[in-house]
Formats: sequence, structure tokens, C-alpha cells
Amino acid sequence: MAPTPFALPPALPSELLTWILTHQAYPTTLIICQPRTAFFTSLQNSIPQAQNPPPPPSSALPPEDDNPSAPPERHPLLIPTLHQIATSRHISLVFIPTISHLRAYVSVFPPPTDKTPPEQVFEKPGKNKPMLVVYGLVELHRDTSEWSAQGLGNTLAGLVEAGWRSGRGVVVLEERKVGGEDHHPIGDPGEGDETGERMRIKTGWNEGVPMLNGSVRRAGMESEDAGWSGRTVEVGRILSRWFKFERTDWES
Repeated sequence: MAPTPFALPPALPSELLTWILTHQAYPTTLIICQPRTAFFTSLQNSIPQAQNPPPPPSSALPPEDDNPSAPPERHPLLIPTLHQIATSRHISLVFIPTISHLRAYVSVFPPPTDKTPPEQVFEKPGKNKPMLVVYGLVELHRDTSEWSAQGLGNTLAGLVEAGWRSGRGVVVLEERKVGGEDHHPIGDPGEGDETGERMRIKTGWNEGVPMLNGSVRRAGMESEDAGWSGRTVEVGRILSRWFKFERTDWES
């Protein structure tokens, strides 16, 4: 039986990869809903590039101080540990450009493989789970005819079915931009407010979408906050039909 699907708060590409390397077990598949070049550019921008500080003027140095300066700290992803090398070899990375490609891929998931499962002798049984992780699923639907509860629901239903069929834990999350706020933050809930607490966990999932495919924005509404004709529903409510919302280390 597949684990319960869950949704994570928006994450930087570096946070996503660090989390997968820590929690995944063979076989795990990571679906990136954007072009390869765009993802690797975002990944590079999300990793601090440690540099040695410029040397002080020679006159400021003690005459007999020949101790070398401490090496700069490096991001964990830039340190090729044996665990990271061994684990990353068994993670399947797939780039999906459109909704049609994503639905077609999950409809036949899992694909046949000739890889030999690695021996996980260093992991405690049951600690990590095989996963099917989708990064940027909601954003992939934006500005398309599938930007609706109906369109998102159809994609999520196929994804959950693929996880059940393959025995994988399904995980969805969106990209968090470097140095920016969440795309659609929510208000600060009052303490002790159960509903507010649930919505806080769903940070990043509170954007409203129309109920049906083909909905249009109301006339004269061209701003980012433009309303949709007919009823709308929050993305978090669509996900809550199948997914459990979890906290993570990078959530502030």
C-alpha cells in the first residue's frame, strides 16, 4: 500500500534536492515541471557561492602571522560525500514541459527499468520511502486552459493513482524564488485559531482558481488580483482531497 500523499511548502531547488537526498529510498523519481535549463539556472542561483575574502593589506598582517585563513563554507550539495554520490545515482530525474506530457507520463508510470536496486545496508528499515516527487505542478497549469479546479483535479487524480500503482509516496511542492516572498502569502492567523493554523500549513496553496476549464477573467480586470467569472476555489482545498500538508526544515 502506497504512503499517504503529502504537499510541502514552496522550496528553492537546492532545498528540494537536499530534502530528497535525505529522505528518499530506491526507487525515487523527481519530476521537474519546467525546462532543464531553467531549473539548473534556478538551482545555481539558490546555492550560495562561497568565496575567499580578499586578503588584508600586507601592513595589517602581524609580522610573524603565517596561519592560513579558514576555508570558506560550502553548501552541502557542493560536497561530494560518498552517501550523496551513491544516493543520487538511483534518483530518476524527469523534465516535463507541458500538462499533456505530465499526464501521459504518470498514466504509464512506473516506466520499465533495468536498474538493479542498490543494497541499502546503511539505512534503518522503514526510515525512508520510495517517492514520486513533482516540483512545480501548480505553476505548470498557470495561464493554460487547465487553470481550474477541474484541470488541477484531473492531473492530481492521475498522479495519486500512479503513486498507488507503483507503491510510491507522492509529494508535490512549488518553487520558491530566491530572495522573494511566496507567490501568494496568506495572512497571519490568530493564535488558537484551528482554521487559521490549517491555512498556515497550506502556505503557498491559497490561490483561488475557477471551478471549470475555460473560465475567463471578468471584463476590465487585467491586474494580478483580477477576479474570475463564476465560483473559485483555493488550490489548497483541491489538494486536501488527496494530500496531507506537512511542515519542513526550510519553512519559516
